[in-house]
Parts: sequence; C-alpha cells; structure tokens
Amino acid sequence: MKKIITYLFSLVLMVSIGLMEACKKNDQPIAIPLAVSSYYPNSGNAGTLVTILGTGLSAKGKVMFGDKAAEMLNFNDTSLVVRAPENGQTGKLTFVTADKTIEIGNYTYQSLSVHGFFPMNGSSGMQIRISGEGFGNTNSPAEVTINGISANVVSVSDTLIVAEVPEKAGSGPVKVVVNGKTSSGANFRFQSVTAIKPLTGGVGTKVTISGEGFDGAIAGNIVDFNGKAAKVLEASATKLVVEAPAGVASGPVAVTVNNQKTIGPAFTLVPPPTIASVTPLSGPKGLDMTINGTNFSTFPDENIVTINGTTVPVKTATANKLTLILPGGTGDGKVNIAVNDQKVEGPQFRDQNLGITVVNPATGLAGTKVTITGAGFSTVAAENIVTFNGVQATVESATETSLIVTTPASLTSGQLVVKRGTLEAQAPNEFFRAGVQTLFGGPGTGSFISYTSTSIAVDSKGNVYVASRSDATIRKITPDGQDAIWTGTLNVFGSKNGTLAEATFGSINSIVIDANDNMYVSESGSSNNIRKITPAGIVSTWKAGLSYSGQVFLNKAGEVYITQMYYGILKVHANGATEKIFGATASDVCRPTIDWAGNIYFLNDDYNPYLSLVPPAGAAIMQYIGQSSDGYQDGPRSSALLGSGLSGTLLDLEGNLLIWDKWNYSIRKYTLGNGEVTTMMKATSGYQDGSFDQAKFSAGIGGLAMGKDGSIYVLDINNAAVRKLFLR
Repeated sequence: MKKIITYLFSLVLMVSIGLMEACKKNDQPIAIPLAVSSYYPNSGNAGTLVTILGTGLSAKGKVMFGDKAAEMLNFNDTSLVVRAPENGQTGKLTFVTADKTIEIGNYTYQSLSVHGFFPMNGSSGMQIRISGEGFGNTNSPAEVTINGISANVVSVSDTLIVAEVPEKAGSGPVKVVVNGKTSSGANFRFQSVTAIKPLTGGVGTKVTISGEGFDGAIAGNIVDFNGKAAKVLEASATKLVVEAPAGVASGPVAVTVNNQKTIGPAFTLVPPPTIASVTPLSGPKGLDMTINGTNFSTFPDENIVTINGTTVPVKTATANKLTLILPGGTGDGKVNIAVNDQKVEGPQFRDQNLGITVVNPATGLAGTKVTITGAGFSTVAAENIVTFNGVQATVESATETSLIVTTPASLTSGQLVVKRGTLEAQAPNEFFRAGVQTLFGGPGTGSFISYTSTSIAVDSKGNVYVASRSDATIRKITPDGQDAIWTGTLNVFGSKNGTLAEATFGSINSIVIDANDNMYVSESGSSNNIRKITPAGIVSTWKAGLSYSGQVFLNKAGEVYITQMYYGILKVHANGATEKIFGATASDVCRPTIDWAGNIYFLNDDYNPYLSLVPPAGAAIMQYIGQSSDGYQDGPRSSALLGSGLSGTLLDLEGNLLIWDKWNYSIRKYTLGNGEVTTMMKATSGYQDGSFDQAKFSAGIGGLAMGKDGSIYVLDINNAAVRKLFLR
C-alpha cells in the first residue's frame, strides 16, 4: 500500500512539473516572421523618405541602399521609414539583420520621385493630388498610371500632379513617367461597389455589399442607405454585411472609407410579405406545396420558408407565389416566411399522410360535383368522410389521390374537411356556396327584358330594379322573382314629378341606388335630367338641363357622377353645381366605378379592350387595365388582356374592381392591393344556371349591380333574364 501511495505522489508531481513547463512555454511571445510586402517611392534624390511595409520589422536590422546604410527615422513591426543616404548608388535596396538579408527591390537615384498622394483611396472619376519632384518637363507631358491603367492628367507642376482615377483601375501602385523616367509610389486603394444582395427589403434586412477597397475592420467602413447610416456587421476588403437601418427609404447604398464615398446600386424599400393561402395544409413527404401572397422575392434563395422551424428550400418564386416540395419529418407547426429578413406567420401545417392540394370547382351550389385532389385518401369511398362547413357530403368515388363528391342539399360556405380514420385534412381555402341562378325571366318565358332594357340596380332589401328606354318605366323584381311596374306610366314619356304612380320619365339611360335607398335616374331626350326617387316614393328633378345624360354612378360617400358621352364625366353636387372631371369621350355602355381612393375606372370607347382611369387630381391615364389588343390573359394590369367592349364595372365588398368581360363571358377581378387581374368566373356562351364552371351567359349584358350581401345581379339582355351570382 505504501508503494502505491509513493507511486501516485510521483505521478502527480511529474504531471504538475509538465504543466508548469507548458505554461512557461505558452508565456513566450510567438515570433512574427520577417517579410517585406512593398515599399515607396522607388526613386528620388538623396534625402528622399522611403517607407517599407511588411511584418516582423524592427530596429534590429538596417536598410542598405547598395552598400550605404540609410538613416532610420521611424519603425515598428509593420513599417520602417528611412532616408535615402548621400552618395548612394542606384541598385538594390535590402534589409539586413544579424542572420539574414532580404531583398526589398531596386531604388533609382534620380530627380523624379513620387513622395505621396491624396486621397489614397477612392472610386473612378475622382481626382488625386500626387506630390513629389521632377514632374515638370518641356519635352513631353507627365504620364500617370494607377495599377497599370492610364489616368487622365488634369494639371502638372514640378512638384504636383492632379490626375483622375480611371474606370475599373483596381488597387495598385501610382506611377509617374516623365521623359522616359519612372517613379512608383504607394498603392492606391481602388473603391467600388459592384453589387448588393438583396436589392429589396425593409428595416433590419441584412444586405451583402460586394466590391473592392473596403476596410478590413468594421469600424473603418461607413455605410448609408439613401443617407441613413446602417450598422456594419461583417467586413473584408471585398465584402460587407450590413443591416438596413430604421427609417430606410428607397435609394442608393453608399460606402465611405477614409472619408471617400462610393455610390452603389439602389436598395428598394418593399412592405413585408403577406400570405393569402398555403396549399396543402397537410401532407406527406414529396408533395408539392404552393404559397400564394404578396411581396415575395423573385429570387428563390431570398425567401426563407420554415415549417415548424425546419427550413424548406424554395423551388420557384414569383412576387405572388412560392413553390416547394414537402420534406417530411417537419412535425406539426406554423408555416412561416422571411423575405429578406421581413417575416410573416402563416397557418398551421400537419405533417401527415393525408392532404388536400386542389378543390375543383372551388365554388358551387347544392348538388355540385366536386373533385378533391390530394394524397392519402382511402380507395374505399365510404372510409373518406367529407364535410362542407360541417355538413357531410356524398363521396361518389375514391382513389388514393382523388375524391369525387356531391355537395349537400344544405350547403353553406365554410371549411371543406376530409377525414380518414384518425387523420383530418383541411382544404387550403373555404368552399364558397357560389354559382348562378336566374332570379327572373329567361329564354321563352315572355319576360319584359329586351335590348331596350338599359340599367339594373338593387336596394338594401334585395329588390332589383330594371329600367327601360323604350317604354319609360322602371320595374321592380322582388327577391322571390315577382315583377311589376314600380314607377312611370307605360309608353307615356314626360318629366312629371310626384308619387311613384304619378311620375313620368323620358328615355331612361341608367339608374343607381345609394346606401340609403335613394334612386337616381338619368334620362335623355328633350330634358336630359337626373331625377331622384326617395325611399318614400317621391319623384323629383334633381338636376335639369344637362348637355347629355349617360351612365349615372356614385362614389363611396354617395356623391353623384354622370357620363356625358363626348363631353366626358361630370360631378353633380347636391346644390346643383357641376364640376368637369374629365373632358374627353366616356362610353355610356359600361357604368364607371369609383374606388375608395377616388380613382374613376371607365370605358373610353364602346369597343376598347381596356379600362381608362381618372385619378382624383384629374388628367386621364389611358389603358390603365388591359392593352390595346383584345384577348384573354390574367396577370399584372399592364399585361392583362380583356375582350373588346366591357359591359360593366363595380366594387366588391373588399374594395376590389370587378369587370364584366362580355366576349370572354367572364368576371375579371382587379385587386387594387397587388395590381393583379384574375378571373373570378369564366362562363361560356348560352343560357344555363349552376356552378361557375357550368354557367352560361349571353354576350348582351346590360349592366351589373351588387347586393348588400355581396351577390352580383346581372342584366342578361339576350337571355331576357336577371341572373344572380352567389359569391358566398
């Protein structure tokens, strides 16, 4: 036992001694290798100051000009300043220590010498002042190069040259050539900002700036975004990483080094992204996911998508849509997106084998056949439980990737859900009870509606009104489809005011109803009036003697506007005063619409395939939505295609513009938030009610009106009908 204790004590002592020796060794400074990187100038007279740069330099060596030692004026580990000795000879410049000699380069004794220049860094086009001697020459002008690139010489004296930094010079020595003699000075640090990434973002976006001539120390670089100072996070000679500052605005990014500013590309401020939908909301590995929204980057790598904290690479990217492939194994959690460090939180995702990718059609009425596409369905139809807003539907057939179901009789708008065993999957969007039903009339019904039916309006109770140019009447159609003459005397034209039964009208061009159920009627003929009908049924002349009365329409505040064909658009104030809003042609076959900001969208000519716009300030902007050629194409308003001649416009409850594109048998939606034109409903020619994919309309549409619940009423003239579009 005693031997064991003695052994352990000896072992501990040896380890302790070893550690002490190691500590002593670690306390010794690490030797810096001796090396010379550059020197300047490489010529001059005796007494010229020469700077030598490198590492491991010290006063323990001496600098030799040939065989003459130079006086050392200043020194540290990275630089030496010496004075060229008297009686020195042109030749080698060396650094000599006790045990080695390092060749620095050659030094030429001559009158030409570049002593220095200022500034020592900057970008192309700036001027530098080169000081020295021997620059003056009567034989030929002095020449200057920077990094071997010829620079434009602005002025020369014997001791001073002013020159411009050439394009793409790069960093390198400043050289002066006079009468065949050359002198090289210090290296000029060329500054440039070649790129920034990303080019868009907001406060806090991390931006990588690429270029050259930056300072390797963070504190040596001052970066601003359109004048706002930014925080520098990383720095090297060719790359900076910075953070877009608070209050950032669109404009150029600039880098300042040693008080020299270099302007780079512009950074564009964009709002944070938004998520409109994520498809699917559940699913297995390998299934495609689509995210729709706004303000995404068109560069896939600038959109960081995470599911439950797991980053999923983006496959394709547009400003409004991202696609990716589900990796599986993410677990259940939120779908989040960071676009250039601007973040938005999306819906919950379920990592499971059951998922819904497409519902077609996405709207319908009771009895509509709906195809649900996805993954993980049971091939036994009865094992898939499908509900629409909680009401179970009939599953007609099933495969692993597709279900065909019939919507229930008590269909209402709401969430579509598929259950299989313990798994449950939601559709990406709600299923809307939407489709087309005929409220009144139809082919062969003897309906009063004909090509002389000019306008349609709907009140707050769901009553629909149809005006007729040919018989001077306005008919009322109740929500259950019953019709009667509401006001005007059949085939009696006049301008008599009074009760609904007493009043007579001229040739009625259009009608519109405000939020308080007041109706405004424009009539042409000898009077060209605007008549007003109150909810109590009293008819009066609201404005008389217009040059031409076309389509009457209202803004959000209920103020009255009217088209005047070749005379433009007029605003009619409540006191009877009028204000010219637009002075050129405005078609009266398509009712204009005013959005919530006061912009007026109108058809300039009956056959134009685009809408024009009058902003609140005046002066029309032509071809605002659509192009000069007709066609059918969704997309940004400037590239979207509409058919020739449009039959009506109105605002939906969210403030977006709906356009009846008659020759494409469709309702096109212009979303003011993102400037995109999409198709809300695409029908075909003919007459048929049903879901939007089954509906048929004629090209003879006499106008649109929107009910309080958001339903759209269509005056389908050629089908002699009033059709109702359920949107929810």
